[in-house]
Amino acid sequence: MKIKQALQDFNIEIVTLEGLLNVRAQPAELWPLINPTPSAHAATDLQDLEGGGGSFVIPFEVRYQLEVCISRNILNEHSLTKEFVKTLSEMASNDSGKAQSILEYIAEQDRKIYDPISIFDDKEALGYSSKSEIPHYCAYSRKVTITPTTIYFNSPTVETTNRVLRHYSRENEDGRFLRVQFTDEMAEVRRLPIAPLIVTNNCRAASILAPINKGTMSFLLEFIGHCSMASVSETVIISS
Repeated sequence: MKIKQALQDFNIEIVTLEGLLNVRAQPAELWPLINPTPSAHAATDLQDLEGGGGSFVIPFEVRYQLEVCISRNILNEHSLTKEFVKTLSEMASNDSGKAQSILEYIAEQDRKIYDPISIFDDKEALGYSSKSEIPHYCAYSRKVTITPTTIYFNSPTVETTNRVLRHYSRENEDGRFLRVQFTDEMAEVRRLPIAPLIVTNNCRAASILAPINKGTMSFLLEFIGHCSMASVSETVIISS
């Protein structure tokens, strides 16, 4: 009663409900479409590659940029339908750079998209290109920001290289380098860099980019743990 009286002082009305409807959360349709399960039959595998088995092939660069949009709540995983994934997959198979640029465009606009399929009819998105000539001492780098509650992926940005990035320039272009920042919640909102780290590895992250709802630390453990040590040693470097 004391809480009710206190709220009434601020003109907050309290309505008593007869009952509450509990609606169970439904899994997003997206993840089974872009994470095909391994099959014991080669014929089924071929069907999956063609999209007939219910899953679609999306290149690493496009898949990463899709994660950027989802992690920043620009695209909601529950609104990404089979039609959207099929259209994105078909575009990526013809021109992966164009599919990546469209997703980079909407990430740069930083506005929530309620009808994801509409981006394929957006003339500005279709004509957007973020790639340009950069100085020889710079490179495009992917970055992840980890806060106590979640993980945010960032579009590739131009950064000054160091000895590691210059030595493994091809690996960096292939997406095998990830710059990781650990921040608090407010630092992420204000875009303030704190304790930048570089995680280097020798793996393509396409198959281990975990959905956001699997947790932040599990993603890092998977990213590092699945690396092959064939030519590049696993390294964590604190950048200056």
